[in-house]
Amino acid sequence: MAELRNTINIEPEPVKSEPKPLSPESSETKKAKGKSKGKQAGGKIKGILEGSFLVREKVIGLLPFLIFLTGIGLLYIFNSNYANRTIITISKTKKQIEEQRFEYINTKSKLMQTTRQTEIAKRLQYSGLKESKTPPRKILIDQTNQ
Repeated sequence: MAELRNTINIEPEPVKSEPKPLSPESSETKKAKGKSKGKQAGGKIKGILEGSFLVREKVIGLLPFLIFLTGIGLLYIFNSNYANRTIITISKTKKQIEEQRFEYINTKSKLMQTTRQTEIAKRLQYSGLKESKTPPRKILIDQTNQ
């Protein structure tokens, strides 16, 4: 029977030779590599600013999740603003209730004072009406004689 073999061809690694001593050229190549890293970082920032990173397949796959996060963020902002408006409305309503309560107490005390018997007698003194000194009596009608 034929034995199943892996179809991937792996080439053997080349044997490493002894490291060469540092030469001025090798230090220049290192400097060039350092500059290329700076260029890579600049390229990444440029890619972000241009929006070219959004074209990649990973980002396109994550697009529904990003839209979901954006929706949650907008919902959070709306909820925060709604809560602030509600707090402001509640504080305005509390002030109005307090003002109405003070007005009610003030009006009630004025009414109590103006409906006293002595106050009414003072007001009616100049109109010719006088306060009765005798208390009122009950008049009883006998229903049986009729």
